[in-house]
Amino acid sequence: MNKLSLKLATSFLITILLLEGLLMMYLHPSIGQARLEEEYTRQLATGANHREVLEDNFSEETLHHILLMESREDRGVAVFDEKSQFIDGSDETAVNWEALVGRWDLSKYGEDTMVQYSWKDEPFLVSVHPFKTAQGESGTLVMLQSTTAMQSLMSKLNFHFLLAGIGSLMVLLIVYLLVTRFLTRPLNRMKVATEKLSEGHFDVVLPAKGKDELGELAASIQKLAQDLQHLQKTRTEFLSSISHELRTPLTYLTGYSQVAMRPDLTIEEKQQYLEIIQEETARLAALVEDLFALAKLDDPSFQVTKEAIELLPFIQGLHQRLSPSFEQQGSSLLFSCEPDLVVHADPLRLEQILMNLLDNARRYAGEGAQTHITGARDGSQIRIEVRDEGLGMESSHLEAIFDRLYRIEKSRSRSHGGSGLGLTIVKELVEAHNGTIEVMSEVGKGTTFTIRL
Repeated sequence: MNKLSLKLATSFLITILLLEGLLMMYLHPSIGQARLEEEYTRQLATGANHREVLEDNFSEETLHHILLMESREDRGVAVFDEKSQFIDGSDETAVNWEALVGRWDLSKYGEDTMVQYSWKDEPFLVSVHPFKTAQGESGTLVMLQSTTAMQSLMSKLNFHFLLAGIGSLMVLLIVYLLVTRFLTRPLNRMKVATEKLSEGHFDVVLPAKGKDELGELAASIQKLAQDLQHLQKTRTEFLSSISHELRTPLTYLTGYSQVAMRPDLTIEEKQQYLEIIQEETARLAALVEDLFALAKLDDPSFQVTKEAIELLPFIQGLHQRLSPSFEQQGSSLLFSCEPDLVVHADPLRLEQILMNLLDNARRYAGEGAQTHITGARDGSQIRIEVRDEGLGMESSHLEAIFDRLYRIEKSRSRSHGGSGLGLTIVKELVEAHNGTIEVMSEVGKGTTFTIRL
């Protein structure tokens, strides 16, 4: 029985059988109470009948007839006048009627009432039935019923329910041992493991036993622990890098804003400091914008909307928009593309990919350098390349440049203005299109990014 569902089904079956047995135990007080209510109802009804007979025809003969009817060892009846004085009563029960009735004030009862209904501690159940005849005579008829039969019934009931309870407990113990062995112990180990995970301790080890759902769950928790451990490490590194990246422009903004407020500065000096503040504000805004873009990419609901795009006019439009910025810094942007190429992609996201790569190339291209963007067919795919003649990079950096906030040289960050997130966004957007991106670079000769969609 390797399936947890089968184990649970068997456990539920046994549990239901047990619940049925335990339900019988709960029926015990109900059965006893129902039997008592039956006795109370019967006694009150009998007393009410005798009371009505007395009210219709109160005479010595009628009284004798009632006493004769109730003359039994387990039942008895007596009649008292309006002053609670004993008139007559049956004597088979060997009860002292005056002493018994002296425990209650008969005058306060105006209807048929059970005055003694405890069957455990009293020998009799006692009811009173006040009567008043048309001739003005009044009194109280008192009936009693022995509790011996009720005590015997309850004793037998207790014995049988006790046997059923012991049997149910034994079966329950057996089922408990089985459930503990097959379900509870593994689940408890997993519970402890998840509690450790919630506390930030990811070094949990769960035995991968069994081929059922419990084994699969243990393996999943183990994998979750490893993923969380990796995520925590990545998160710590990312937050550390972000705090560093934010601290730098904020420090500049704070420092130069304080300097710019000095009253002894000239207009030219204030203008210089305000330009620095503006530059750092733009840098900070770009970083926050990139962080927002990454947050959207990390959202599981993020999707790209693909459509057919003619690549030549698309690249030509990018060239027209970006060429002036290249020319402004003394470099140039060139493009070439095979005709009639159609790529299926999200136009906004594809533009974001190429804009990031071209902006990255522009920042690192020196004066007089050229940047090329080309589009060509590559088998069943479309290949787009962005090649620059910039500084290039060593091969040891190529695997890490797509990591978040990775910088080849920290000193470059201020001179070239990068946030360290652009290439990360590019890679995730390309992968969202089910495409690939590769990078080749050589120090002093430039870098080439190749996208295949």
